[in-house]
Amino acid sequence: MGKLKKSLFIFYCLMLLLAGLPAGQSLLAQEVRLDVPFVPTPYEVIEDMLRFADLKKGDILYDLGCGDGRIVIEAARRAGIRAVGIDIDPERIRESRENARIAGVENLVEFRQANIFEADFSEATVVTMYLLPDVNIRLRPTILKLRPGTRIVSHQFDMDEWQADRMTYVSVDLYPHTVFLWIVPANISGIWDWSLNLNQKKTDCRLEVNQAYQFFTGKLYLGEQFIDIPETRVEGPKVEFSVILPGTAETELVFSGQADGEQITGTATLVQGKKNARQTWKAVRRPGTAGSIER
Repeated sequence: MGKLKKSLFIFYCLMLLLAGLPAGQSLLAQEVRLDVPFVPTPYEVIEDMLRFADLKKGDILYDLGCGDGRIVIEAARRAGIRAVGIDIDPERIRESRENARIAGVENLVEFRQANIFEADFSEATVVTMYLLPDVNIRLRPTILKLRPGTRIVSHQFDMDEWQADRMTYVSVDLYPHTVFLWIVPANISGIWDWSLNLNQKKTDCRLEVNQAYQFFTGKLYLGEQFIDIPETRVEGPKVEFSVILPGTAETELVFSGQADGEQITGTATLVQGKKNARQTWKAVRRPGTAGSIER
């Protein structure tokens, strides 16, 4: 075969081969830039991660950077919940799907090849991850926008200024591993208005909130009087705080409610000795007053 014909033949075979590959792949293995190297989480650590996650019926778990799929598979196998793994490496996705098939949980799990910074995991009620500190920080703004009450569990690395709600240590082969838990807090920053009946009189109330992650401070105005609110924790959508009414020694006003967007709905209870007087508490946030809770 002449040189020209041989070259054309090789070129023709190469074109046929390329045409048979999935879009975006080359003849050589596709180069994938990994933000995090693949290091499997030990099963002893997964045990505590899932314990922190407190999985229950109806939960949807997303594992960011799922590797070989072991966390997703264990969550589905143990709790019978829907679980999704996301990884940018196609080899890890293939391995995860095969592992799910072997474990018999194919009907409960899904593995997606995607960039975790571009993926949509907004439906998650639980997010697990074993990434790196800088990756956690890059993901933090997205995580803080998840539904209040979503549980975030991280193996080994924290989220810097966002203090974990719980943490524990697990020793595996004499090497210490850390597990962190965060509960996504409702953003209650801003100015809230409502009315209460105090001393048989309608009283206009206002709460001015400054929030950083799951902690807030503020000022509560009851008519013309105000009371400083010490640092208080928001746990998911749950908002609770109490004050001692001005001019009294023991009369306590306790607020307990659930934040849902621009409203907080719950109860306000006036506690005077052994006597409790409860009424509906419905606060509405003034438009444009909410701020970022990330610092």
